[in-house]
Amino acid sequence: MKITESTILTPGRYTRAGNHNPELPIIEVEADGVVLDMAGAVLDGEDFSGVGILVRGRSDVTIRNGMIRGFYQGLQIENCQRVTIENCVVSDNHNPVDAGWLADTANPSEDGFGGGIHLSHVTDSLIEGNTTTNNFNGIDLVRCERVTVRGNVASNSGNVGLHLLASCDNIIADNRADHCIRFAGRFWNDTADSAGILLEEFSHRNRIVGNSLRSGGDGFFIRANNRHPSNDNFIARNDGSFSPNNAFEATFSDGNVFEGNQASFSNYGFWLGYSRNTTVRDNRVISNRTDGVAIEHGCNNTIEANEIRGNLCGVRLWWSPSPIGDDPSENYAVRENTFSKSRQYGVHCLDTRNVEMSSNRFNNNSQDFRQVWEYLKG
Repeated sequence: MKITESTILTPGRYTRAGNHNPELPIIEVEADGVVLDMAGAVLDGEDFSGVGILVRGRSDVTIRNGMIRGFYQGLQIENCQRVTIENCVVSDNHNPVDAGWLADTANPSEDGFGGGIHLSHVTDSLIEGNTTTNNFNGIDLVRCERVTVRGNVASNSGNVGLHLLASCDNIIADNRADHCIRFAGRFWNDTADSAGILLEEFSHRNRIVGNSLRSGGDGFFIRANNRHPSNDNFIARNDGSFSPNNAFEATFSDGNVFEGNQASFSNYGFWLGYSRNTTVRDNRVISNRTDGVAIEHGCNNTIEANEIRGNLCGVRLWWSPSPIGDDPSENYAVRENTFSKSRQYGVHCLDTRNVEMSSNRFNNNSQDFRQVWEYLKG
């Protein structure tokens, strides 16, 4: 079905005709300025192949009020600007069982792995009020800028609820991406890099605010493929708790701010290896199995005004010989935090230089502070 003008669909169930090429979408928008009101209609791909709706090279397109299910990719938007997708259900698309680890974790796939809504090279757009559950990926932004993703539900994704790759200056706010998890079977906590929200290389200056990311492989994850960073992101008031791995993870990146998040009841609250110029402020980091905030080979980081309670170690900072990089561990400000009921240490520093400790409160820790020099001279 080719759409060249604003259209209201007749409610009903739409499937491929017997002679329809499964590689072609059921609906393709082929003009600018189109409003496609699906009016409750259902597009059913039936066999998890192909694309439900395709929009390519268009401007000022709106798609609303429909259900898209049973495709490899429910909705695909490419090289567009000023697109709005609202109040759609794009659930129950491609979501393979027992996928294990993806083969290209070092070189992320821009084509994606199938699922709900996939945006590629899209700018100045709005994705709001949609449900994208039970897909492999719920919502993908690939090389997108100034897209607002707000008030969607992307829970129960087999891989990632909300995914950004080389996407900058976007707003990801007030979404729910709970229980986005895939177990690979090697260990109790081997979840194959699944996550509620994943940022991959060169995703800069995004605002990630007010999202529920509970019970994911990770709650929130910045993955620096090939050590390519994602910098200067603002991650605030999200809940990444109940992860078997990390409530929040960010590696090899610079200038990110974590403020007012819930990072509790996981293996680690924050795992921030090789982070630089990063701020961890005013978070609640409670009852994690291992450490509250763990940073290896970090530099020029600030950890302030957090409630850090009931972890193995409240904050752990360290340097050790590593085949992936010899960055120093140095120049920390650890101030105005409350450390309580740490089972091992409130703060533990291994071969870490220039740690400024000021105005912290220590209550009922097994030991409040320890600094150890094992590989380096103090």
